[in-house]
Amino acid sequence: MKIRTLAFMFMASFVTTAMAQFEGVSVDERIAATAGEDSIAVGRGHISSFQMGIENKNWKDAHISWKWLMNNAPFAVSGLYKGHAPFMLYQLIVAEQDPVQKLAYFNDLMDMFDKRALRLDTLNSMEKRENLKSTLGDVLAIKADYYNWTAPSTPNSGYTLNKSYKNYSDAIRMINEKGGREVEGSVLQNFFLTSDAMYKSAPNTLREQYLQDYLDSKDACETMLQLAKEAQANGEDAKAQKILAKYEGPLALIEQTFANSGAADPEQIVAIYTKKFNVYKSDIAKLNSSLNLMAQNGCDNDSIYFVYAKAAYDIEPTFTAAIGLAQKAQKDGKAAEALSYYNKALELASDDATRGKICIKIGQALISSGGFAKGEEYFNKAIEFNPSLTGAAYWQLAVSLIKAHDLKGAIDYCDKAGEADITYANRAADMKKRLNDALAQQASNAKMRAEYEEYMRKKKAEEAFWNQK
Repeated sequence: MKIRTLAFMFMASFVTTAMAQFEGVSVDERIAATAGEDSIAVGRGHISSFQMGIENKNWKDAHISWKWLMNNAPFAVSGLYKGHAPFMLYQLIVAEQDPVQKLAYFNDLMDMFDKRALRLDTLNSMEKRENLKSTLGDVLAIKADYYNWTAPSTPNSGYTLNKSYKNYSDAIRMINEKGGREVEGSVLQNFFLTSDAMYKSAPNTLREQYLQDYLDSKDACETMLQLAKEAQANGEDAKAQKILAKYEGPLALIEQTFANSGAADPEQIVAIYTKKFNVYKSDIAKLNSSLNLMAQNGCDNDSIYFVYAKAAYDIEPTFTAAIGLAQKAQKDGKAAEALSYYNKALELASDDATRGKICIKIGQALISSGGFAKGEEYFNKAIEFNPSLTGAAYWQLAVSLIKAHDLKGAIDYCDKAGEADITYANRAADMKKRLNDALAQQASNAKMRAEYEEYMRKKKAEEAFWNQK
């Protein structure tokens, strides 16, 4: 069959279904499908020029050929939509001083992502390897990053913080709902930094949203770090280190950003959920979500937390609500009732992995009320239910001992956490160093205090001697 005939068939298919498939089709045939057989040589020349411009960082020449291909042979190569192509446009936008041309480059960038999303099935059919294929969520996530990096500095781009936030939210939701490679650590980090900027613009209005964004971003990073632990357990050290490199840094930045935001102020959080109760009291999902947010931000000893737990438990007994009622009973001095609700929480869990996480929560609740030994017991139960929680359990015990000013005990658990779990190794080592520095400072202060007290004792003894009659 002649290329011209084949090209006509592909072009007709694409026009009528927007789902042309190019699996196993040559570059010449893909060019001919949209530009015509007479343009094959020209198209190949532009492909070569585009690739050479990228290699030489001659972004403007690369852009000229890229533009011709996008307009005339949009399926010549998949590289027109990803990898070096968006980076080329990013470099042009950053370097351009003329606002009109800068906006033109920006529009090319956004249009490229929109066309990639529209043509995704066709572009995926061109990829020989499965891992090179993308989902819509993957494309939206990359677009969110490039919008966030370029729109604020491009005049008349229509940039708003709300739009940047929505881009990230839509991409993450799409990946979670429809599947994708994963939500990249950098995307989670940039999403949360955007959420942080949103929160700072209207803290009273956006605090609850910001708290949820923090938990979602942190949980997503921790889920991926769990895969690093599994890889290490399977002897796949290179894979484990690769995952760590992608998610450990973003998680640390997310936690640091949140800690510096002031959003976790217990009084403010309690005020929010006190006002929200009448709206949420019949919605089990909202009640449980609120309980989680309050618990993770130090509000699980407040009366409104117990009100939410009772309302949730009355609608549908869940382990989240049962833990809240256990803490209420514990606060009221009803030890037997508290233990009953804690055990009910474990019964309501569907698997040992969840039971392990519940034991972590129970341990935290017991320690926060002053029962370290009992809390430690539940942390050990967490490890029995779910050995992958060993590092997390030891880390929480280390944090608890720091709060109790038992720095030597905290160091011991830092060592255990780092040894048990690769994802805690760096932070445990850093914490251990700071604790050792604190102990050294304490020892120095104690020595100076002892020397001063000995000096004063001798001085008083000397004064007493000379004052004898």
